[in-house]
Amino acid sequence: MTQEVPSKYGAPLTGSDWVGLPLRIGHMPESGRVDDLVGEVDAVLVWTGGPSDVAIVYEDPAAGRVADTEFERTSGMIDLLPSGTRMYSVCWSGKPSTCTSVNFPPSCLAALTSVPMAGLDVARGPQFGLLDPHVVDLVRRLQGQAEGVTSLGAVYVQSLSLALASYVSGRYGRGAEAPASGKTFSLSRIQRTQVESFVEQELATNFGLVDLASITGYSPDHFSRLFKQSFAQSPYQYVLSRRVERARTMLRDESLSIAEIALACGFSDQGHLTKAFKQRVGMTPGAYRKG
Repeated sequence: MTQEVPSKYGAPLTGSDWVGLPLRIGHMPESGRVDDLVGEVDAVLVWTGGPSDVAIVYEDPAAGRVADTEFERTSGMIDLLPSGTRMYSVCWSGKPSTCTSVNFPPSCLAALTSVPMAGLDVARGPQFGLLDPHVVDLVRRLQGQAEGVTSLGAVYVQSLSLALASYVSGRYGRGAEAPASGKTFSLSRIQRTQVESFVEQELATNFGLVDLASITGYSPDHFSRLFKQSFAQSPYQYVLSRRVERARTMLRDESLSIAEIALACGFSDQGHLTKAFKQRVGMTPGAYRKG
């Protein structure tokens, strides 16, 4: 059953005493619809929860007409909404999700820096369902400050805000290189196989994201986006899950201590293995071995 969203723009997370970019948050039920959304300033939306099937009817300034798009929204996706974006309707159905939006008012940007920043490119119109882990990380850090999860002071908040504004301007602003129409959205089957083989062979070593990206020839940032599309999880989560699975197998050999197994699976120590193992299996390695 479709449920009504309390506020189609979400609720403010920040007030007049906030020194960074303003944030809002909206909690979306399993399904719903909102109409006639208009953005007065540039905004970035970060989504958690889901997945959810989304259908959007919006104004496409590049084509000078009304356009529509349908896609599956998953946790970690972002939307880019240039100033003046109008969405006639947004419908969704799936799992509940949460939207954290960050606005970029010119007055706020002017307070952060004297260097003019290129706003989002109105000619490209809104962009939906993008994957950009760097934007997600910066927004989540800002949200933590706004919600009082941690309190690291005004300098930190303003530094995060400036970093986010600079990154969005440089990557998605007017004058930034437009995405190629034939861009790759996921790793090829051969690339996936190569990455999987590397992970299994090097699981005991302390390899990093750069090492994984070098297998495909992509930059670490681009590789991370393609990897998440291909494996439905981040490279870190994938590697961690493979280490836990290998530990489960090795625990059958009672001649090996849990500390030895931890090192053989690439964990820094037994404590690291125990924490990851319990999160994914629901019990400690010792209890799993006894069972």
